[in-house]
Amino acid sequence: MRLKQMVGIGCAVVLILAGFSAASTADPRVGIHIFQFRPGRLEIRTGTKVTWINQDDITHTVTSGTPDTRDGRFDQQLEGKNTAITIEFKEPGVYPYFCGKHPSMRGEIRVN
Repeated sequence: MRLKQMVGIGCAVVLILAGFSAASTADPRVGIHIFQFRPGRLEIRTGTKVTWINQDDITHTVTSGTPDTRDGRFDQQLEGKNTAITIEFKEPGVYPYFCGKHPSMRGEIRVN
């Protein structure tokens, strides 16, 4: 084997061992922890599904728009720890969102 091929194989092995895939198809996730969306901002491609996972013991929501102007695109409730919801983003654009129970919790999805 040539050195270039060996280096490529070595990098792939490191990625797999680190829990990453060179051609990962996993959809992005947003954790909800201590009254924050983490990450607070995601940039994704059209057709991508995003999953929010509540890591707090209390109820949160993922509500589109801002606390002053809800836009009605989505409004999902996560009842408590380890509950999850998934939303598919089919159209390009900027999707601000917040928690309806805790309006200071805010995030944003940018769809290209």
